[in-house]
Amino acid sequence: MVPGSRDVKLRKALLIVFLVAAVRLTIPGFGPALLAQGQDQSSAPSGPSTPPGETVLVPKKSQPGTPQPLPENKIEKINPKDIYTLSTSTNLVNVDVLVTDKDGDPITTLGRKNFRIYDNGVEQTITNFGTSEAPLTVCLLVEFSNKWWPFLVLALQDAYEFLNYMKPNDWVAVVDFDLKPHITTDFTQDRYQVQAALDTLRIPGFSETNLYDALAFTIDRMKDIKGRKAIIAICSGIDTFSKLTYPEMLKIARASDTPIYPVSILEFLDVRYNLGMTAVQARSQLQYIAQYSGGQAYFPRFEGDLPAIYQQIAGQLRTEYSLGFVPTDTARDGKFHHLKVELVDDTGNPLRIVNQKGKQVKYKIIARDGYYSPKS
Repeated sequence: MVPGSRDVKLRKALLIVFLVAAVRLTIPGFGPALLAQGQDQSSAPSGPSTPPGETVLVPKKSQPGTPQPLPENKIEKINPKDIYTLSTSTNLVNVDVLVTDKDGDPITTLGRKNFRIYDNGVEQTITNFGTSEAPLTVCLLVEFSNKWWPFLVLALQDAYEFLNYMKPNDWVAVVDFDLKPHITTDFTQDRYQVQAALDTLRIPGFSETNLYDALAFTIDRMKDIKGRKAIIAICSGIDTFSKLTYPEMLKIARASDTPIYPVSILEFLDVRYNLGMTAVQARSQLQYIAQYSGGQAYFPRFEGDLPAIYQQIAGQLRTEYSLGFVPTDTARDGKFHHLKVELVDDTGNPLRIVNQKGKQVKYKIIARDGYYSPKS
């Protein structure tokens, strides 16, 4: 034997043992798992602890004999499409209802038991009911066209007075339109900012009045706003060049939950220029747009009528009744559902309202006439 060969063999054996031990410690799954705080492997928990009442998704069980992949010491990349989520959905339909007397003043003494609501002729159970006063979100939509501008100025000047009926927690925006709508000022609670925005509307540059496009634009911007909201459109009502047609505008108004209150200068114009059928057609269109959206159209004949109109609109918006129901028809077909609201007394008969003198009061129910069901 060569001298020193025994020492060489011993060194080689120790090196092999050291390499094997190092491999067992560094390769995941090759050696025994490390246990925290001295626990043995059999007592380690098999999954995340779940607080009482929490819902978890259990993964599918693997088939017997299926080899399980070894864990890897690297950050796992997660595909967002593979993440499980729990969600709930509701078909709750909200309907704001305004009840006024013959003069347009709101009637505020009604309760849940006085309302009945029908969806395509089928009575629904009212699950939500509210009468509390809430902050308003109002967009002033102003026609800024040089065709009728001298008369629009009269209506616009009184729009300043509308700000006097707004409360500190109300929100107001101004949008003007001619060929297309422009955001003069976004929603703000600063009355001076709104007034400054109205002050910029002085010299219009176009004669086009694309009312339908402007209404659709404003409705889209307000669709996600919750609570009491409305569009007050100071306009002539005559549309000249919109991309949208009148039937398309009606469909948008029906699908919206934002009531539209047109304040039109048609009566000003018709008295002076005898617009004839143009005025009749524009008046009818504004009335239907307002009705389908759950609002009301106004056609003042004299400038002195405007302050009372703005005051009435503000009062009506604050005294609406909020009704909610879950339709019994659960079909998600995207079809239009007709709504009808009735007032009844304690016995289910048509409600009879009397004034302090005992005289019967004629009332009017203002609410949108339907909605489109969700489409799956």
